[in-house]
Amino acid sequence: MTTTDDQVETHLAPTSVLADALLEKVTDLPSFVAFLAALRDDRMDAVAKDRLDPPSPHGSGANDWENLSIEHFLDGAVAWAEAWKDREDGPFVDSNPWQAAAKTIYAGKYYE
Repeated sequence: MTTTDDQVETHLAPTSVLADALLEKVTDLPSFVAFLAALRDDRMDAVAKDRLDPPSPHGSGANDWENLSIEHFLDGAVAWAEAWKDREDGPFVDSNPWQAAAKTIYAGKYYE
């Protein structure tokens, strides 16, 4: 049986959905680690997809990964945290530290 591109896309799509869902459920170390594992799987999935269909030089990669290197990923996370840290309406208001850490790391995926 051969696998079409549409079947591969459908099969691999849940990694981003899972990471998104687990992000909202981070409350402690075990849920944080589960979120990290899902984000890792999402990135590995994106890398595999990008090998099959490389992103344009100035575009985002698969699974909406904007920051494709560790340097850009960390820079995005830091920039996002700095932009939101003092805002009264931001994501850190009433957030437990595990949730704040997870949101900061997740921002490294897309924040420029």
